[in-house]
Amino acid sequence: MNIPEPDLEKILLLAPSPKPPTGLKERLLAHAPSSPRRSSESSVPAHTTLAWLRRWWPAFAPAMISLACAVVLAVQQNELRDLKHSLEILASKPVQAEDTQAIRTMASNQSSGQASDRDDAEIERLKQLIAQLSSEVMQLEQWRAENEKLRARLATPQISGLSPAETDAVEKAREKALSVACINNLKQFGLAVRVWALDENEKQPPNVLCLSNELVTPKILVCPAETSRQVAADWSTFTPANCSYEYLVTSGTNVAIESNRVLSRCPIHGHIGLCDGSVQGQVAKNHPEWLVSRNGKLFFQPPPEPSESAPNNPGP
Repeated sequence: MNIPEPDLEKILLLAPSPKPPTGLKERLLAHAPSSPRRSSESSVPAHTTLAWLRRWWPAFAPAMISLACAVVLAVQQNELRDLKHSLEILASKPVQAEDTQAIRTMASNQSSGQASDRDDAEIERLKQLIAQLSSEVMQLEQWRAENEKLRARLATPQISGLSPAETDAVEKAREKALSVACINNLKQFGLAVRVWALDENEKQPPNVLCLSNELVTPKILVCPAETSRQVAADWSTFTPANCSYEYLVTSGTNVAIESNRVLSRCPIHGHIGLCDGSVQGQVAKNHPEWLVSRNGKLFFQPPPEPSESAPNNPGP
């Protein structure tokens, strides 16, 4: 049957509401899960703590660093205070003479032990060099005496009435005397260079004027056969124009390595002085082929002497 809509609504409102079974609420609560609620409740404080740390960390970090620095500084101040106190105690105690002597003895033993081998080698080298220079000085003294005799002989007036042969012989003797005097001058010059090099680690002097302390007078720098060159009275008036000899070695040459290098040369007689102090007579004039140039340096290189043990070729 057809019931109007208002009446149907009234009928439904008047219908009795059903009653739930007894104990339904307790049973539902007993079977309901409880872990999600506890996990959600515990997660809220943790989330809140992390947010708090993120917010206040920029303020706490400098404070913690400052606190650590303050602790380190305090520890260092305590250590410095202890060290100062120890130093004051040590400074207040007088040093005994026995301790000072023991310290000096230990230092001297260490230094002597380290340098003993080097000093022995250097002393041996200096002894050999002194002996060599002493022999050269004695030889130069002999040559100087002979040079004085020759000069005195040349200074005596010539005897008139000599024959041409005798005059020629006298002239040859005079030339020989001048040549020997020139060799003596080169010897003295080479010895002065050796003495200067001994104080400068075997290096040659850069110029002749540096030898003013080793050479007694600059007069030996003029060849006795030189007639157009003026002799300097002393080193204060010396100039390169007062030197007849050619100085061919500049600074930096090691005598021990280049002992056969040409040190000086006389353009008149052709004598050459070597870096080892020896003088070769008239080599530049009579045997110029014995002078060899290498890398802009002039060396004395004579031909090898023939061997005496070579067998003679029998005749036909």
